[in-house]
Amino acid sequence: MPLARSVCLVLALLAGPVRAAPADSDLSGSFDIDTAVLVALERSPGLQAAAHRIRAALHLAEAERRPEATRLTFDIWQVPLARPWAWNESPMVMLGLRQPVPAAGSLKLRSAARRKDADADTASRDAVAQDLATAVRHAFIDYAAAIARHGVHLEHQRVSEHVLGLARARQVVGGTLLEIARAETEVARARADVATDATAAQAARTRLNTLMARDADAPLGAPQDPVAATVAVDARGLIADAQRGRPETRAADARREAAALDLRASKREANLPSAMLGVAYFPATRPMPMHGYGLMIDLQLPWLSGQARKRRDAQAELSAAASRDVAQVKLGIAGEVSGALATVQSASERYQALVREAGPASARARGVALTGYESGRGDFSALLAAEAVHVEVAMDVIAAKSDLDHALIDLDRAVGSPVARRPLVPGPADR
Repeated sequence: MPLARSVCLVLALLAGPVRAAPADSDLSGSFDIDTAVLVALERSPGLQAAAHRIRAALHLAEAERRPEATRLTFDIWQVPLARPWAWNESPMVMLGLRQPVPAAGSLKLRSAARRKDADADTASRDAVAQDLATAVRHAFIDYAAAIARHGVHLEHQRVSEHVLGLARARQVVGGTLLEIARAETEVARARADVATDATAAQAARTRLNTLMARDADAPLGAPQDPVAATVAVDARGLIADAQRGRPETRAADARREAAALDLRASKREANLPSAMLGVAYFPATRPMPMHGYGLMIDLQLPWLSGQARKRRDAQAELSAAASRDVAQVKLGIAGEVSGALATVQSASERYQALVREAGPASARARGVALTGYESGRGDFSALLAAEAVHVEVAMDVIAAKSDLDHALIDLDRAVGSPVARRPLVPGPADR
C-alpha cells in the first residue's frame, strides 16, 4: 500500500472513536519502511490524544451555536421580619423565566469560527502525523545503514582472516613475521569494527522501536533497504503543490477564516443590541389578591460603551495577523522545498559517482592485490592498502545512500506528500 494512502487510512481511523492501541506488531521478520510508519501511526498516543481534542473542538463549536441557558428566577419581597415564614403577606411573589438573546447572527458566526478552529486542529494533527512518519523513516534508514555497515565489516573480517592464513602459510616458505603481525592486527581491528557495528545496530533498533511505541528491546528483523532513487521535478511546481497541500498551510488558512468569522461576529456585537427577555408569574397574596404576569425586556446598548468597539478593533488586528501568518507559512514552505530539493540532487550525484566509479575501481584493486598475494607474487602492503580503500569506499557508498534516502524523506516532508521518484540507473557495482 503506498505510503500516502496508508497515512490517510490511519488518520481516517483516528477520526473515529479512539481505539485501544493494537497488540504489539510482529516485526521479527523482514519489514519495509511503510510498515514501520503504519505501526507508529496506529500506536501513537499523541495522535490518539489529538483525535480527542478535535472531537472536543467540534463539540465546543456546536455549543457556541446554542444560546445561553434559560434562567429560572424566584423573587419574594418585603416578607415581615417578625414572621419570615409568612410568604402570603409579601406584596410580591414572582416566578420567572429569563432568556439571554445575543446580537443577531453572532452565535452562528461564532460557531462557524470554532469549526474552523477544529479544522485547524485537524490540520495540526496531520502535521504531527507527518512529523512522526518522517522521524520513523529517518530512524529506519539509520537502522538499514547500520545493518549494511555491519555486513561490510563482516566481509572485511572474513578477508582479513583469509589474508592472515595466507601470511602464516607464506612464513613457512620465506614470509616474514611482520606480515603475520600486521595481518593479525587487521583481523583484530575488523573484529572490533564488527562489535561496534552490533552496538550501533542495537541503538538504531531501540530508537525505531521507541518511535513505533513498542518495547525498546522488542524483536526487530532485517530492514528492507529502499531502492536507490531520485526525483525529476520542477521546483516551481513542487513549491506550489507544497503551499497548497501542506497541513501547516491548511491550519493557517483555517485560523485565518476563523479570525475573519470572529471579526464579523464582533462587528455585529458592536453594532447590534443584545437583550435579556423575561416572563414572570405573580401568584396571589394577601396584599395583592389576584394572579398576574409580567414581561421584561433588558437591552444592552453597545453604542454607549466603547468596550464592544474595542473588542471589534482587537479582533480586526487578530484577523489581519492571521492573514499575514498564512503568507509567512507559505514563504517558509518555499524555502524548505527549495533546500530539500537541492540536497536530494546533490546527494544523488554523489551516490551515483561512488557506485559507478569509485566502488568498481576499489573492488578491482582489491581483487588484483588479493589474487597477486595468493599466488605469491603480490606485495602485502599493497594488499592491505587496497583492502583499506575498498572498505572505505564501501562505507562511503553506504553513507551516500543513507544521505540520499534522508534527503528524499526531508523532501517528502517539505512538500507534505510523497514526491514521485525514479530509480537510479544501477552502476556496475549494483548489477
